[in-house]
Amino acid sequence: MKAEHINPFIISVCKIMKDICMLDLKMGKPFVKDDKYEGDSSLIKLGIIGALKGEVVLSLHYETALAVISKMMMMPVNEIDAIGQSAISELGNMIAGNAATVFANDSIIIDITTPDYCVGKDYAGSGKQVFCIPFESDIGELSINIFIEE
Repeated sequence: MKAEHINPFIISVCKIMKDICMLDLKMGKPFVKDDKYEGDSSLIKLGIIGALKGEVVLSLHYETALAVISKMMMMPVNEIDAIGQSAISELGNMIAGNAATVFANDSIIIDITTPDYCVGKDYAGSGKQVFCIPFESDIGELSINIFIEE
């Protein structure tokens, strides 16, 4: 993975989480892993097409996802229902859109597919290795998992 393909997502996750959820993220040490996730985690899957091809999965621990949805909806949320899924999917959309803009500023034109929400136990992995960037915040952990075809 090239840094110029990873950095736009790191920049975007930090910017959107700060702007939308008023959260400062602390980035952990990136690593390579299988595309498997905890059973109760909330996943927002986005496809990348255009000059780059691949997939990005934003993974949030269940409690973190509840806290993010609560911040987005400006009220306490106790379960992730259809409205919560829509809210957190929109967060993924904002992150992807921001990343696409960062790429475009470097003359790399990509499109992002519509976000697809699922929980970890229902995620049908492809068996690919992904580059995982973990983050910590005051409300919990999340990660962005990136696969770019080279």
